[in-house]
Amino acid sequence: MPALVEEIRAEKLLKDLASVWKELGQHETEYAVVRACALTLLVATTGDGDEQDLAGTLGDLMHSNPSRYVVLRLVDKPEPEFAARVFAQCQLAFGRRQQLCCEQIEFTATRDRIPDFYAVALGLTVADLPVLLWIRDAQLLMEPAFQALLPLARPLIIDSAQFPDALAGLKEMELRRDAGWRVKDLAWSRLTVWRETIAQMFETSACRNLVNRIDRVEIKGRFGPTGTDVQYLAAWLRRILPNAQITATGSGVQRIRLVAGGQRVEVADAGEALVATSLDGMVTRVPDPVRSDADLLAEELSILGPDPTYDATLRAVTRGIN
Repeated sequence: MPALVEEIRAEKLLKDLASVWKELGQHETEYAVVRACALTLLVATTGDGDEQDLAGTLGDLMHSNPSRYVVLRLVDKPEPEFAARVFAQCQLAFGRRQQLCCEQIEFTATRDRIPDFYAVALGLTVADLPVLLWIRDAQLLMEPAFQALLPLARPLIIDSAQFPDALAGLKEMELRRDAGWRVKDLAWSRLTVWRETIAQMFETSACRNLVNRIDRVEIKGRFGPTGTDVQYLAAWLRRILPNAQITATGSGVQRIRLVAGGQRVEVADAGEALVATSLDGMVTRVPDPVRSDADLLAEELSILGPDPTYDATLRAVTRGIN
């Protein structure tokens, strides 16, 4: 059962967590309870109604990245609010007679209490382990009051696809990167299969000879204004093909076409697979299933160090190179 917290102090919360673990250990079960933690993941979100969705994401993530989860839910209310609860989330470990359990501390607060959360959160990170901040609502990055929380973690995880103004959002991310934060973007993670497919195509002898002759690249999205995904691919390809004319439109990548005179290669979205058509007309289907936030987070958490390719691509987008 979650333990409701009246006095919001880090020491009190940690004491309540200890009580939760003690209670779990006293339950008779055929599955051993394993307490696991590889990092502290801070999560900032907004509004009500997504509690179940977020709990599912963190539950799925714990298999690959067991963590202490510290969730801040910012709400808009006329009266100040600052409340917290602690609990453990457990899942059966794959192939083992064990319950893998991670601890979670969840705060609900109005924006005027952000400084209070910062003060408490400082005492809740697990010593000697990485601390990351997942800004689940990317728009928070644009709010001046929210900036006070950024020093809690150096790596910031954002989904830039959420920005109404894609370029403004990416420029804010680049400002954070220039100021010393390590920025990670789930929108970039969604492009992994696209980038791998194009890279593998150019490993064939026929396409390898084509690279230096490519003079035009077309990147087409399905929807509306140019999104961060299309801008990322354009900037990434510009670095590889500096002499090509690159056009990028829409969002939600539908097709990438590379043209060299009368020859072309193409990668197109076909639902849960990409279809790559090479110079000789050979068609290859590459699985590209819809990936959950937990899948994307797991990919980003597998690279805690610098990602030079992403950093260079973000820089290229925001400086208008593409």
